[in-house]
This record gives sequence, C-alpha cells and structure tokens, in this order.
Amino acid sequence: MLLEGRVCVVSGAGPGLGRQVALLAARHGADVVLAARRPDVLRQVADEVEALGRRALVVPTDMTDAGQCEELAARTVDVFGRVDALVNNAYVEDVFKTFRRVELDEWRRLTEINLFGPLQVTKAMVPAMTEHGGSIVFVNSMVIRKPLAQQGGYAVAKGGLLTAARVLAKELGRFRIRVNSVLPGWMWGPQVEGYVKMMAEQRQVPPENIVADITKDIPLGTVPTDGEVAGAVVFLASDLASAITGQALDVNGGEVFA
Repeated sequence: MLLEGRVCVVSGAGPGLGRQVALLAARHGADVVLAARRPDVLRQVADEVEALGRRALVVPTDMTDAGQCEELAARTVDVFGRVDALVNNAYVEDVFKTFRRVELDEWRRLTEINLFGPLQVTKAMVPAMTEHGGSIVFVNSMVIRKPLAQQGGYAVAKGGLLTAARVLAKELGRFRIRVNSVLPGWMWGPQVEGYVKMMAEQRQVPPENIVADITKDIPLGTVPTDGEVAGAVVFLASDLASAITGQALDVNGGEVFA
C-alpha cells in the first residue's frame, strides 16, 4: 500500500501504460483521477479502479488546452481536496518521416503535445501540491538515449521534456515536490503487440521471430511489460523514493545504460 490515502492524477489514462499506472496506484491505496480525451475509455478504466475499492474521477481533458488543464486541477481539488501525485503519460506518436521530408510544423505539433502538454498539466497542478508536497513523474522515452530514424520530432520533444523535468526538480524542491522521469524502451502492451502482429504478417514469419529481433539487444531477454513500467512509476510516486528527485529511471530491460 505505497500510496494509501493519496490522490494520483494520471494523464493519458487510456489503454496501455496509463491504464496500468492507474490500476497499480489503486492497488496501492490511491484514489485516481483519470484524464485523457476519450470519455468512453476513461470510464472503462474508472470502472476497473472502483472494482479495486478505490474512488475514480473521470475528467476528459485535452492537454494542449490550458483552460481544460485548469479545470482538471480544479475538479480534482473539489472532489478530493488535494493532489499527491501527478503522472504525465499523455503523448502522440511521431509522424515517422526523415528530417529532409518532414514539415517543421509537424514537429511543432509533436512538441506542443509531447512537451508543452505535460508541462501545461503540471503548471495547473503545482499550486495544489505546494501546501503538502508530492511527486510528479514524466513518462519519457528511450528514444532520447537511442535515437531512431524517422522519430526525430518525438525525440526532440521528449529531450526537451527531460530537461524541463530537471529544471522543475530544482525549482519545486523547496516545496517538497519531487520531479522525476521514467524512460521506457520497448514495452509489451497494445501498441507493441499490434506492431509484432503487423511485422509478422508483412514478413510472413511467426510472431516469435519478431520478438526475437526486438529482444536480441535486451540483456534480460524479454520485452518489459507496461505493468512493469507502471511499477517504476508508482515507485517514484511513493515515499520509497522520498529522497529522489531530478532523476531519469531507464526501464528497458538493459537495452540502454544511461
């Protein structure tokens, strides 16, 4: 019960990692605020949280809209009276174009959602956290450690987010607000499952062959699951990490050592 009696806000609380973070936080005793753009998906996750005996608040939110972020913070405080942890998981994938082919407006959109979106949510939540402290966790990506072709816009945005997290850790520490990042690599969940199926069909090979290609550079020999990454997030949100701030925790099975 690492988060017993706490209130945890999860952005991007849809299928995959966001859902896993919300459920694991609930299993550890937290009431959970669920934010994303699709109310139907949020309601499904909320039902699962409530089935674990915890309260769930659904707040459909576009993270690029400052007014909606302020509304998210206000409703959280109105219902629960406090914010103890904020997990910034909302993101959008890259457009998968090389720098020579991409329009820079496409990179601007990636930056707006993957960098300024999380910062906008954070700015709205910080006033409620300054009274008693808390934890902010940014979900980042291994792509900033190991750049990949045609994912430059995503990497640039996430690189900025890592620097922003360190700046906030420095600035907000005096309020006992810790700010850290989790950097997943390959992560077994709905997206990677879909990728493996697609590549297996394209290459006309068993899915196990695609998984073997992925894991050949992972010392632990398996693709970390979204549940395992959620464990790292909940750890940083909890008092077990009470002396940790400004850090980036790589959760990639050892594929990249920072």
